[in-house]
Amino acid sequence: MRVCLVNPPRTQPKTWGEPSVYQPMDLVYVAAVLEKRHEVCIIDAPTEGWNKLEEIGGNKIRQGLTKEEIATRIRKWSPEMAVITIPFSGWSPAAFETASLVKEVNKNIVTVLIGLHPSARPIECLAQPNVDFVVIGEPELTVLELADTLEQKNVDKLKEVKGIAFNENGKTIRTPARPVIEDLDSLPFPARHLLPMKEFFEAAKKRPISGNLKKPSIRMLTSRGCNHNCIFCSNYIVMERKWRARSPENVVNEIEQIVRTYGIKQVDFLDDNMTLDKKRMEAICDLIKKRKLDIEWCTPNGVRADCLDEELLAKMKASGCKRILIAPESGVQRIVDQVIGKKQDLKKVENAVAAAKKVGIEVGCFFILGFIGETKEDMKATIAFAHKLRKLGADRFYFSYATPLYGTELYEQAKRGGFLKPGLTDEALAAVEPLIETPEFTADDLRMLCAEANLVNPTLTRDRLARATRNPKKAIKTLFARRRMTHQAKTSHT
Repeated sequence: MRVCLVNPPRTQPKTWGEPSVYQPMDLVYVAAVLEKRHEVCIIDAPTEGWNKLEEIGGNKIRQGLTKEEIATRIRKWSPEMAVITIPFSGWSPAAFETASLVKEVNKNIVTVLIGLHPSARPIECLAQPNVDFVVIGEPELTVLELADTLEQKNVDKLKEVKGIAFNENGKTIRTPARPVIEDLDSLPFPARHLLPMKEFFEAAKKRPISGNLKKPSIRMLTSRGCNHNCIFCSNYIVMERKWRARSPENVVNEIEQIVRTYGIKQVDFLDDNMTLDKKRMEAICDLIKKRKLDIEWCTPNGVRADCLDEELLAKMKASGCKRILIAPESGVQRIVDQVIGKKQDLKKVENAVAAAKKVGIEVGCFFILGFIGETKEDMKATIAFAHKLRKLGADRFYFSYATPLYGTELYEQAKRGGFLKPGLTDEALAAVEPLIETPEFTADDLRMLCAEANLVNPTLTRDRLARATRNPKKAIKTLFARRRMTHQAKTSHT
């Protein structure tokens, strides 16, 4: 079967600034599994058209190949199946538009959605007239089995394919969940050879994902899942809560491959918690050094502070670790434990920041303001805690609004309590705006507090804070311009 995997054009608020490009990890993993038995191509629309920016509605930017270019590519390659990724609900409109383009080219092409959004909202996705199937959970084996079944034209066996949903005779059929992939070493390395790598590196030079780092870089996953229960996190919807890890040898073999193939100098590890198993992390560091792989690496999605100590951090530094991010979320222990459900000792956060500073690793910190059950005083205490971490050595702070992503406990709490912003849409989730109000705080309160919180970053000034307090809504859009995603999208975590 001929299968075309599509990363749709990216539409985002203008307040995020000029878009960067991100390699679609879910698609390259699916492609690597599929290409053993099927013909596969990837259309990475945001990367291939990275310098094509179109203003939409005055407040949004569309990045990527045009509709005509996508349709031409699909028509020329003539696939039998199109797999479209939606890693974040805020990007769903562009994916639905892509599904429509596919059907306009040939109504017989089977359209399949994968990613966080269809996993969280399968029924809503199937309500789209041009969507045939959605994949719920990890996509690799599910897409492979679905492609095999469709190629054999064995429609009767579709209900035996675990982890999918589709419409039949006016009813939505949802098959039993597919168990998670236990042996991650059994997966082939991502099929990066199907990506427009030349365009990716060109785009990264102009708009580097990691801000000041312009070295050739690639994203990697060394583990999947997280066994914690933070109420705002939606990653478990695809990866589930069971932590599974690749072996150190498998991880470093992939690093060696991408260094030799693409001249990579930087690796961004996208794990939810790369350091959960200390011995495994140490072994990865030792192998990087043993094989003399000259790379810098960082953990942009964060690691838990209680999984770090000075000994491990020293090994990480020696193997090329330049920056880690830690996510206290709040500076109030009650909020961390009882409201967020993270159950992390904030004293260990302080110790981890100090230890990282000591060994020479840069540290950034994630915080979220505006949880249900949080007060303005709690948020001010969080800001004070961030100042404390700055004195201990942290050098960058990312403050987000608590965002009720579909499928999360936070969304359910907000829905039950009537705290959701009226008319919540998929696109609203991509906006840098408060979406929750409670008797304890208003949206304007959150804007003011976030403006104040961002002052903890060294590059911000008192003058900017003064402007922020006079016009907090406008100031937040400025202060958040380069922040883009942080916790709200942890993009493409498959």
